Amino acid sequence: MYQTLLFDIDDTILDFEAGELRSLTTALTDYHLPTTPAVIAAYLKLNAFLWTEYEAGRISREQIFARRFTELFAQFHLAADGMAVEHHYHRLLDQEAVVARHAADTLAALGDYRLYIVSNGIEAVQQARLTKAGLIDQFSDLFVSDAIGVPKPSVAFFDYVAKHIPDYDAATTLIMGDSLTSDIQGGVNAGLDTIWYNPRFKPNRSHLVPTYQLSDWADLPQLLAGAAG
Repeated sequence: MYQTLLFDIDDTILDFEAGELRSLTTALTDYHLPTTPAVIAAYLKLNAFLWTEYEAGRISREQIFARRFTELFAQFHLAADGMAVEHHYHRLLDQEAVVARHAADTLAALGDYRLYIVSNGIEAVQQARLTKAGLIDQFSDLFVSDAIGVPKPSVAFFDYVAKHIPDYDAATTLIMGDSLTSDIQGGVNAGLDTIWYNPRFKPNRSHLVPTYQLSDWADLPQLLAGAAG
């Protein structure tokens, strides 16, 4: 049934959360700032909110980076340069490439499908991280929001993808990602079937209904075989 598979990177192919926490703790420690559970939790909440605003088209990516540490430090009355910490954190984060469990072996077994990346991020950084993870050669092309000029889940993002994949057919294309607001909403906007990758079994409190839900990469080939049958 499916011929073309679109994959998100962060918290789907790569365990972004693991790299994020490690980079965040290191960056704050290097600037002699607290790494208490309250500070970490506040950063994660603020960062998630800003990315949601970006996906909705209400702010730019640059505004995310300009605001998250500056607003965090203001919240905790910390005398630190938010942009300096942001740049240091970003350098650390850009080097993280922790592969999700079973992702590498599963991608290697999908030789009968055309594989593409669809990511909100910086193209050069995502290419470097996939290269470091040893996965870059698995994909025919990478579609990244900073190069396209608009983010997932916008229709314009997926229109660009459709125009740049040879013989693209929405009916035989499937998108897999961890984000309901970005990947699943994007798939719905583009008329695609969707897989919500949900290894931590988070509750779905949105109005969105993914076509499939997956908690383990190892189960993807069987899901695809079942869809074909």
